[in-house]
Amino acid sequence: MANVTVIGLGAMGGGMARALVDSPVTKMVAGFDMNKTHLENFYNDAKAANKAPSQMPNSQKESITAGTDFCILALVNEKQCEAVCFGGDDPLINSLAKDSCVILTSTVTATWARKACEKFQAKGIFMMDCPMSGGPARAREGALTMMASGDDASFAKAKDIINALGKEVYCIKGGAGMGSTVKMVHQLLAGVHICAAAEALSLAAKAGLDVHQMYDIVNGAAGASWMFQNRGERMLQAGDPEVKSALDIFVKDLDIVHAEAKALQSPIPIASSALQQFVSGQALGLGKKDDSQVVKVYESITGAPVGGEEPSTRNEKTIGEAVGEYWEVADGKLEEIKEVGEEPRHKVVLANEFVRALRVSFPPNDTTLAHRHAEDSLYFFLVEGGLDVVNHVQGADPSCDCLGFGEVRFGTHKSDKPLVHKITNKSNQVMLCIDAEVLKQPPITAAIPLVAEHHELIKTRDKCRVYKMTLEPGGSVEVTYPFFYFTVVLEGGTLQSEITANKGVPSISWKTPMQRGDVHWKEPVAGLKQTNVGASTFVMYIAEWRDPVAFHLLSLREGSRCPPDPPW
Repeated sequence: MANVTVIGLGAMGGGMARALVDSPVTKMVAGFDMNKTHLENFYNDAKAANKAPSQMPNSQKESITAGTDFCILALVNEKQCEAVCFGGDDPLINSLAKDSCVILTSTVTATWARKACEKFQAKGIFMMDCPMSGGPARAREGALTMMASGDDASFAKAKDIINALGKEVYCIKGGAGMGSTVKMVHQLLAGVHICAAAEALSLAAKAGLDVHQMYDIVNGAAGASWMFQNRGERMLQAGDPEVKSALDIFVKDLDIVHAEAKALQSPIPIASSALQQFVSGQALGLGKKDDSQVVKVYESITGAPVGGEEPSTRNEKTIGEAVGEYWEVADGKLEEIKEVGEEPRHKVVLANEFVRALRVSFPPNDTTLAHRHAEDSLYFFLVEGGLDVVNHVQGADPSCDCLGFGEVRFGTHKSDKPLVHKITNKSNQVMLCIDAEVLKQPPITAAIPLVAEHHELIKTRDKCRVYKMTLEPGGSVEVTYPFFYFTVVLEGGTLQSEITANKGVPSISWKTPMQRGDVHWKEPVAGLKQTNVGASTFVMYIAEWRDPVAFHLLSLREGSRCPPDPPW
């Protein structure tokens, strides 16, 4: 296990640092940031997980100890990277030990990344040029897209740390600088798409169209893009949206695109125009606003506002509770009801004829769109320390709810009534929940509950039973699962699985590294031995899909009935 220091604990760096605290590949995670609130909050989080240094570092130099194996840079720009690495009285290059490794995740020019790598290597320090993309929520989950470049030795040294940060890790050939080149091309597209979205919605507003309807039409047609959907939604808001990515960042990133393209003599007329729109936004005082507010550059010229309340079209829209109908929320605004799988904070991660699993994740103070749950569902809440939310259920007053860490609930949205609601995250942590829809009874079920060591039956409902399997380091259990089942990892690690051999048939053994929130669908299996070969306690939920008819017959015989779960 490695000792890691993260310099820069803002939205992205703080998320990455916390993902490393959760990862089994780290022993200690230190952090430093000039913002004392960021520094103190992260230190307390790391300390709670027993992965903090003995005392909170008060300087960059204090954050680097003799045992630091990796230093991750998550800084705003190239100027900050230069100052931290090579400037001042205590530059990073003088603090790191030989054979340690720097992982550069900031967006810089390829030229700077190559020169920095040369300087570190001259001191016997490895370096990976590894910019990332994905936003704060994915940073916290360890689910970023990583664009990693460097020499083979640096790759070999840093791969476990980079894999702990990224769900999609791309190894870019050509040495340091090539990862930054890939990020540069990506940012060209991102910046152009944001400006194109602003331009299209501004044209619609000037032409007298309903821009909210225009937004819906484009998202269901060929002109849609991820940036149009994401930034367009914020362009339509009344007032200033929450800053998730500052406009200043795209001035910096597209300026890098312009400089590198000029050196390569590669024309970029569209990206250059986008850069000028963001620069115009700075001139209007929008630099610290969300980058979606480049739309105000167009508004200042056309005089036609894009953002604001959606016009009332009650005569044209059906108010109801079905998908595609509209919910009149508290302020009188009409909000279209989405199918839960179409709500952007709900991502389908597994689907077959028996189950559809959605990963629910969104940052503090964010609110989902109105959406409808129509299938009976298991909910697994996976935020350490719990999460406070406000549940806005259609037809009821908003209610506060505390979602406990490891809590499992069952919603009877098909057996009883579909749930139409919105959720606001009122905590200071990113929401993480698995919603597993129970779609169909499998061909094989079990009549009685499983009895096995290290398995605790924690929930029984007509369509499922949920067991909690806990294995301490080195612990193992051999079990037969006579049913189809769905698994959710609560506390991750590495699990070694072995299917016991029958006569004349060799045993099968494999290792699976798992992290919190990983899900799988499994078929019945006999003689499965599972061993925790990691260094920390491994906890996994095993949800048995069962025959609801048999459950009701048993309930009638025994006169028992399960109490309802809290509404969700």
